[in-house]
Amino acid sequence: MLTELQTKKLTRYFRVYDVDDDGRIGPGDFERVLENVRMLHALAVDSTSYRRLRNSFGRRWESLRASADADDDGGVDLGEWLAYWGGAIRSDDEYAEVVTSLVSRLFELFDTDEDGRIGPDEYCNFYGVYGLRAALARQMFAELDGNGDGVISHEELMARADEFYRGDDADAPGNLLFGPYG
Repeated sequence: MLTELQTKKLTRYFRVYDVDDDGRIGPGDFERVLENVRMLHALAVDSTSYRRLRNSFGRRWESLRASADADDDGGVDLGEWLAYWGGAIRSDDEYAEVVTSLVSRLFELFDTDEDGRIGPDEYCNFYGVYGLRAALARQMFAELDGNGDGVISHEELMARADEFYRGDDADAPGNLLFGPYG
């Protein structure tokens, strides 16, 4: 069972994923984000890199749909989303598989200069592909940069993700991974 804080954070996360703001996550939301990532990386639609990226997004959508779309209507509503994450958070194996792979993939996508760190501009790019404002990204970046060195390492991002998904400390910086949730 999700705590009240987890429910608030995961509801915010749902709203970030629901790019078209129709109250459900569907393939169109993934397509829009995919297109934004394609443009960020300047990938030609006929390139091998884009095909790999598209396949990756397709697999992630199919995995989410298969695991969360309880009524089999082709989309994931907020209730289904919360139930999905409630189960994933409780299962150590599922949590490790879903969160570790998701965070690692996000890190790889948004470390655009491939230096093994995400800087403030790269974090703005992450927010931007979901249609979120750069000013908010910069504000959240400052909160998430645990050691204050101006970058977020893979290890820092994993720690913040753990605070976000499993944490119940209202003061943990990871709560702000996807912006304010209150």
